[in-house]
Amino acid sequence: MSKNLRSFILVTLYLLSNAAFAVTKVTLSDVHICCATCQEAIEHAVLGVKGANVSVDRDTYSVAISANDNTVVQAAVDAVANAGFYGKSDNNQVAIKTAAIDAKSSSAEFVGFHNCCGGCSAAIEEAVKSVIGVQTATISKRSCLVKGNFNEASVLKAINNAGFSASVK
Repeated sequence: MSKNLRSFILVTLYLLSNAAFAVTKVTLSDVHICCATCQEAIEHAVLGVKGANVSVDRDTYSVAISANDNTVVQAAVDAVANAGFYGKSDNNQVAIKTAAIDAKSSSAEFVGFHNCCGGCSAAIEEAVKSVIGVQTATISKRSCLVKGNFNEASVLKAINNAGFSASVK
């Protein structure tokens, strides 16, 4: 076997082995992680996605997810959102999707956010009440009833910026 052919084969095998083990990574930043229960909820959500790995850092409010392809990483990120958390993605191919309606409202109920403790409730309430036109925000374990004269998309954005995922009921 010639030296050039052997080099070609070795380079080809090297490239193929790297392609087989390519890893997609995403870090979600500014995620609300105020306590061990928040951390466990995120870890449990990603644990349900076969092939995904997760590392939650409460000190930096970040969630690192990795897997062998974008589809699995996106499924893990979706699981984090379905668990009620939101974070800004550092990967332009993988992110939490939001569906905000740009509509004025006098009353709306927001649901789907994670709310395990007083720290979560306080963060949600502070975020919602920071929106122009919100007069009251009544927080329960599973929902937030907002009243006033406000934009629903602005409330959702404030909830997201506080590190939570939510939707309008």
